[in-house]
Amino acid sequence: MAISKKQIMEMNKKWKDFRLTEAKIFQNGAQHGFDLTDFKPRGFEKFLTALGIPKIAKGSSTGAPWSDGRSFFWRNKDIIIITGNNPITGQYRDEGRRKPEKNYASYVGIETKNPEDMDNVVKLFKKHTSYRKGESKGRRSFI
Repeated sequence: MAISKKQIMEMNKKWKDFRLTEAKIFQNGAQHGFDLTDFKPRGFEKFLTALGIPKIAKGSSTGAPWSDGRSFFWRNKDIIIITGNNPITGQYRDEGRRKPEKNYASYVGIETKNPEDMDNVVKLFKKHTSYRKGESKGRRSFI
């Protein structure tokens, strides 16, 4: 399920100016959201590895480099994970508002290209988290 550098470059070009919060990424896909989420130690990395998603944030919701401090996202060709905090580095999207906090994802949005994959992704997500304040099935309500 590895994704090639060429595929990543094509996706980056396609999504360059696309705001993740404005529409579904995958037209016929599925969405799921979580409110204020904490991962178990290294849980987010394990979650990404299990999904075949690289552990480096690919960008922000504005299409700018992830270091612009806005929502972070990780993706492969079939799944995208959007977070308000980078649980790997601890960086929060609104710098100065919170101290860096590793394993804290804040708001989380998940989209899958194939709706039938969502149940397994959500089960895997829950396996690697220690706390979730709320959940929205069928939409990314929180981010």
